Amino acid sequence: MTRSTLKLSDVRKIFRLVGEIRELGANPNMWRPHLLRRLGKIIGADLVVSSEVHFRTSDKPNVLRVIDIGWIWDGEKEPFQLQTERLETPEAYWVTLCKPPDQTSKEQIVAVKPREPVRGGSSFILSQYPLTHLGAVDQLGLHRYDTHNPFSAIDHKLVRLFHVELGRLWRTDALHDAEDATKELSPRLSQTLERLLTGSSEKQIAFALGLSQHTVHHYVQALHKRFAVASRAELLAKANQQRLDFRPKLSVSTDSPGDVPSSKK
Repeated sequence: MTRSTLKLSDVRKIFRLVGEIRELGANPNMWRPHLLRRLGKIIGADLVVSSEVHFRTSDKPNVLRVIDIGWIWDGEKEPFQLQTERLETPEAYWVTLCKPPDQTSKEQIVAVKPREPVRGGSSFILSQYPLTHLGAVDQLGLHRYDTHNPFSAIDHKLVRLFHVELGRLWRTDALHDAEDATKELSPRLSQTLERLLTGSSEKQIAFALGLSQHTVHHYVQALHKRFAVASRAELLAKANQQRLDFRPKLSVSTDSPGDVPSSKK
């Protein structure tokens, strides 16, 4: 009888991989290759492709400029990157062109939810995750060459579970900001914290900011309360931890969706 439910050990492997990607998240040239190798081994795929497909309007009506930045691993060689650019119609991907209400500005590209989140069959799995804030879609493609050892329903579920959990990391901006105790600090508390992080003593901070040492000590105590810590060492450790952004970075900045790197090929 074919197993249809996920095993706890398999789920743990998926979440462990998501955690590893969080640690490598500052550089897509590090976390993407790691994703390929580890996911390929977990699922047992012979070829894995992980790509960001970015969409921009073109000078042709109802035609998109598609920038496909992908990483490929064939199970043996080191993963390599491939970037292509082409013109296609929106119907080829999970995006749509929307005309702004005022009809004066350019069309906007919106990533939409796929009707079938994960597709494929016995030798191919394709999962797509819309990145609406970027006008992009993240794609995962896995291939297996041995037709006598086809992908199972469990493999499809594991790939989708991984892709959904990976996608959540790109949707946690608001939550990340809400949990970051460094947000909304007063100017003086912010200045005090920054100088503590550089190794300054309370006496040195007082001199630099033109304040009394007593006032600076009061600020430090306020920071202890804000971060829920009992010592300077704990404060520095927690402040440094919360200043880190563990979301996996894409090749196109979320702050500048129009900034697409030129092809290296």
